[in-house]
Amino acid sequence: MRILVTGVCGLIGSHLTEKLLKQGHNVVGVDDLSFGTLDNIRNIKENKNFKFVKHDLKIPFTNLFNNIDVIYHLAAFKKAPPSKSEYREGTDNLLKTSCNDVMINNSKMMENIIDYIKQRNPKIKLLYTSSSDVYSNHKDFLESSPVEFGPPTIERYSYALSKWFEEQLVLNAYNEGSINATVARIFGCYSERSKIGWSAGHVLIFIDKALKNEDIIIHGDGLQTRSMSHVFDIVNGLTSMIDNFDLVNGEILNLGSAEEVSILDTAKMIINMLDSKSKIKFVEAEKVHGKGYKDIQRRYADTTKAKKLIGYKTTIKLKEGIQLTTKQFTPNNDK
Repeated sequence: MRILVTGVCGLIGSHLTEKLLKQGHNVVGVDDLSFGTLDNIRNIKENKNFKFVKHDLKIPFTNLFNNIDVIYHLAAFKKAPPSKSEYREGTDNLLKTSCNDVMINNSKMMENIIDYIKQRNPKIKLLYTSSSDVYSNHKDFLESSPVEFGPPTIERYSYALSKWFEEQLVLNAYNEGSINATVARIFGCYSERSKIGWSAGHVLIFIDKALKNEDIIIHGDGLQTRSMSHVFDIVNGLTSMIDNFDLVNGEILNLGSAEEVSILDTAKMIINMLDSKSKIKFVEAEKVHGKGYKDIQRRYADTTKAKKLIGYKTTIKLKEGIQLTTKQFTPNNDK
């Protein structure tokens, strides 16, 4: 198949493309390098079945790509930090991104993806990667659960709201009969290619700090839990969704690990595994996320539906994933 992967230079996009190429597919990778890095695709850039195109997906691209069978839409403007927060791990372009950028630009990209499919080939299979952030502080994590957000005075909700809005755009088009599409809600994901910044999750930040023997900062009391998956398990889920597309067309599936570990226990695990001299320090969550924001206390990947439809399961536990990541990671990289 000829497959278009947006956000190809990001964490998931680069790993996904490597697997697709190994499966014998022809892949066109698109990225504007706002967040991704060409270093992530250094192993595949010379592959004869791969083509990289630098393009801003906010700009219509109806005539740019030909004969596409599948689109994996991973590109996204990430969670912008509170404008007045002093706790901003990392130095990537997130610091230049406003919350309005996150909401408006993500929706523009999705509109252009949908328009491309409508105009070029309605039979294209679209897989959109959403986020578990849309669950906010729900007690359950079922795809059929209602979505709710906090008051619009809190800018931190912008990313989750943008992902939910894109889900609605995709499924509206599906329900109208305009496109064929499925949605994957990705829970926490990491590898050595994760950015060292809070937008990419805590695992790489903690590994980086532990390798440097620097203090590990935890937001709040650290008792909040997360289901973190190594990227290999997420990529396997994404490819399985396309392989079983007739079963998931028009559906939302959770992809993630059923292993639920607190932020504090993750920090302790990493310090112990790396024999680090790092100390754990705590900071009030409001100083990080902004006044009035309630940090998500529990994040659990309920993958019952994915198991039923595509046989999805994760195989890499957090401890093993940390070992795999650390082997490939050096604390001096600038991702």
